[in-house]
Amino acid sequence: MMESTTPFDLPTLEGCLDSGEDSYRIGIIDIGSNTVRMVVYDAPTRLPVPIFNERAICALGKGIDITGHLDPVGKELAFEALLRFCGLANEMKVGQFRILATAAVRDAKDGAEFAQEVEKRFGYAVKILSGKEEAHLGARGILGGQPNADGLFGDIGGGSLDLVLLNTGKFGDSDTLPLGHLRITEAAEGSLKKAQKIIDNNLSTVKWLSKIEGRNFYAVGGVWRVIARIYMQQNDYPLHLIDNLTVDVEAARDLTEIISKLSKRSLQGMIGIAKRRADTLPFSALTLNRILKLAKPKQLIFSGYGLREGQFFELLPPEMKNQDPLISACEGFANRSGRFALHGAEILNWVMPLFPEATERETRILKAAALLSDIGWTEHPDYRALHSFIRILRLPVAGISHRDRAMIAMTVFFRYNGPKGQYEVKEVRPLIRDGDQSLAIFMGAALRLAHVLSAGVPSLLAQTSLTIKNKELLLDLGHHSNLFKSEAVIKLAKYLADTIEVKFLIKAAQS
Repeated sequence: MMESTTPFDLPTLEGCLDSGEDSYRIGIIDIGSNTVRMVVYDAPTRLPVPIFNERAICALGKGIDITGHLDPVGKELAFEALLRFCGLANEMKVGQFRILATAAVRDAKDGAEFAQEVEKRFGYAVKILSGKEEAHLGARGILGGQPNADGLFGDIGGGSLDLVLLNTGKFGDSDTLPLGHLRITEAAEGSLKKAQKIIDNNLSTVKWLSKIEGRNFYAVGGVWRVIARIYMQQNDYPLHLIDNLTVDVEAARDLTEIISKLSKRSLQGMIGIAKRRADTLPFSALTLNRILKLAKPKQLIFSGYGLREGQFFELLPPEMKNQDPLISACEGFANRSGRFALHGAEILNWVMPLFPEATERETRILKAAALLSDIGWTEHPDYRALHSFIRILRLPVAGISHRDRAMIAMTVFFRYNGPKGQYEVKEVRPLIRDGDQSLAIFMGAALRLAHVLSAGVPSLLAQTSLTIKNKELLLDLGHHSNLFKSEAVIKLAKYLADTIEVKFLIKAAQS
């Protein structure tokens, strides 16, 4: 046994805010059945971007169904990991610090004793989550990224599977089942037939599962994310982003059935599959397969958000919780990356007359693109378009489908490059639909005109206006036309009119 340490003394969230600091940090330790992980997020921001993310494989839940106790070796490994994590949290001056424990500690006879020992050694209480609390925190993570999520949330860990019914952003029924990937692998003793019986018997107790038919299934958990990566590899998927990866249910069932029947050797031969995953992946794939068969969702959506992100969202100030996750994140990137911090709302208001029939989705895409439309200003002019395109495809933003992410990236690409270089955006064409690229070209042209006209300086755009009526595009330069009129401006405005096949008119005050 390690000797007891002096409890660390971390600052409180209130202390950080009272001191006038612009930011503070949220630290969360998740003691699971297989791993102990600490994530530290920079805050206050609605986007849970980790500045530190590390796990230690401890396997606390190994053999728990047989012994009823936490694995002795796993406990010592957990204490070692917690010593490092609590020390780092102290050095990082986190403002909010939470230690959460899930299925293994909850179910073990010595779980409460273990939690007390953690508090004794490190000075922080361990919150042992009930099954319902664990399920709801995980679902809160989904809702933080997709506020209107509707369907079934499922989070598979080492010891349990949490299921929550989501009704357009609101919690419904929930259940926690002993179907974690470690647990089901041990219980099945290598037999897929036995595993399927265990899985189906447990799922049959979820009486509300029939409510999912025709809705979405949001899948969370490291072992299921491995399945997502296999899908992307097998299909040459253009984005290497798991969050919001959407897969047809029949394709997902075919893939999970194949994975469930692969040998450990075959799985280890696949790129990116760790040896430790090869043991439990077939049974995890079978669990996902049976959920898809029994619940009959419309589509499978993999999510990068779960329990830790749910706890992060719970700790945010109330005013932040109601923000649009995409727009909030884009505002943060714009403030850090833009030249003049020209607010996206100003650009959006100026170009919106060009889009009188824009849907709510299209308006949201245009606003996000407007916020990010100066993201490449520090790059060499020859690379601004391509580097901005690639960067936006990889930005850690939430609340957005892969199709809409591609639309935003293309819009900013065309904002810098005009219609040239369409070859560069071909990689995302499998994600978009008919008309998307034409709309991105038009949006990009409008944003380009806004930036050239105003030179990116705030408040100047409001002195001019851009309207479209009776197949005529009118650019009104206002009372200070000498400030705005130039060959570059007129050329871009004419191009914008040509893009939608209307006549271009310019109105300028007389000198």
